[in-house]
Amino acid sequence: MKGRMHRLDFSILVPMLLLIGLGILTLYSAGKSGQTRIWLKQLLFYGVSFGLLLGIASRSPHQIFRKSLWIYSFGIFLLLLVAFTPLGLKLGAGEGAKRWLGTKALNFQPSELVRWTTLIFVADFLGRRMADQIKLPEITTAISAVLLPVAIVAKQPDLGMALSYLPILIVIPLIKGFNWKWLAAITIVIGISVPVAWKSNLIQQYQKNRIVDFLNPATNLKDKNYQTNQARIAIGAGRIFGQGLTGGTQTQLNYLPVKTTDFIFAAWAEERGFFGVLLALGLFGIFLNRILAVSRNAKTLTESYFCSGATAILGLNIIVNVAMVAGTLPNKGMVLPFFSYGGSSTISYFIGISVIMGIAYRSKVL
Repeated sequence: MKGRMHRLDFSILVPMLLLIGLGILTLYSAGKSGQTRIWLKQLLFYGVSFGLLLGIASRSPHQIFRKSLWIYSFGIFLLLLVAFTPLGLKLGAGEGAKRWLGTKALNFQPSELVRWTTLIFVADFLGRRMADQIKLPEITTAISAVLLPVAIVAKQPDLGMALSYLPILIVIPLIKGFNWKWLAAITIVIGISVPVAWKSNLIQQYQKNRIVDFLNPATNLKDKNYQTNQARIAIGAGRIFGQGLTGGTQTQLNYLPVKTTDFIFAAWAEERGFFGVLLALGLFGIFLNRILAVSRNAKTLTESYFCSGATAILGLNIIVNVAMVAGTLPNKGMVLPFFSYGGSSTISYFIGISVIMGIAYRSKVL
């Protein structure tokens, strides 16, 4: 145990543990009015995840990346099990979405994990080649490797999770450099794809409704815009110093919906106020900056690409969740790392971070 602990990068571990502490406090408070044990369940998830962290971080990253194709294939296999077999479950309020494997009592959402298995493959596939060896076929292969799970997850349907895979593609401009032609091509593709997806069944009607309601925030305040409206009220009620632990009226009187998952940051803002928001965002900034530092010091391109992609994945989740709660992005269920309740997301994040820890240790000893 002690030998494995010394392999961990404490400049990453400390802000992460502080964020976990803030998240547990928020879950404890948010659960006081109905889910009194939810913070204890989340602690159990953290215990399991930390065990995985110690086990994976103690292995050489090279041992993981050399099996990247098998790891990626296993992830796709899990998604196909969800989509095409009776093992796939429809749980929760996810519009009848089929996203889980297991039983109602014990289940796992593979799409959370597959983001990281996909990143492992893409980072290894591109990292084993020098920049001048990466041409259109290699780039097409990397993009296809990302778009395959995106397509499967989007059909569950889970458009928000599907879009959260796209930051993996940040690895490509890191290799090839910023190119106006690529930017123009991406803009054209998006410009064509959005209306096509809107007119077809690629975007479900309830997803279209979310976008329409976002563009008209003053309407449906008791229906589709209820969640965002209550979240903004909670944030405003926090003012400068907040209403204190278990003191938030929006949170404790259950006006704030899904307050332990998607909208947990609104509960934190209500109880801790402006300075609490600054504290949380500051810790997230430190955490992401340290991962980027590991990327800069990594010994191989594969390791550097993985850390950069991981920063993009984590950063997107943080930005989208906070912006959604503040009402500046449409309401789409992306959880806030280390704050939101959830076993699948917690375990998956820790698996990704454990690979980063292994890379950080290797960069120090070599």
